[in-house]
Formats: sequence, C-alpha cells, structure tokens
Amino acid sequence: MKKINIKFGDRLLSVDEKTTLEDFLKHQKIDTRNLATSVNADLILKDKRKDKILKEKDHINIFGPITGG
Repeated sequence: MKKINIKFGDRLLSVDEKTTLEDFLKHQKIDTRNLATSVNADLILKDKRKDKILKEKDHINIFGPITGG
C-alpha cells in the first residue's frame, strides 16, 4: 500500500494511504477519551475521527481539556 507523510505534533511520520484519524490514534496507542484532536488546525470531533481520512502533509495535534475562568 502507498505511504503518505504526515506530521504528528513535531514528529514526521509515514502512514498507509487511506488511514483514518481514529486508526492512526489507535496505532499510536493514545487514549483519546479526554483529548481533543485537530488536523491542520481544524477541530475533529470524536465521532468524526473514523471518517477523517489522512492526506499527504496533514498536521495532527492532540490536546487535553483547557479550563479557565
């Protein structure tokens, strides 16, 4: 299968073409229950991760809850 290059945080990685965000996060063994995810600075909601197919040069970030007052 063809590979694509993505950026995860500050790391450059290669993944299989047609990998979903959900599959990528599972492969990285990341518990995302309390984390938000973004691809190219666009928030990807938890229920949409399975539909988000990663593309060449996508930049993925994860972040925890932010509180303030």
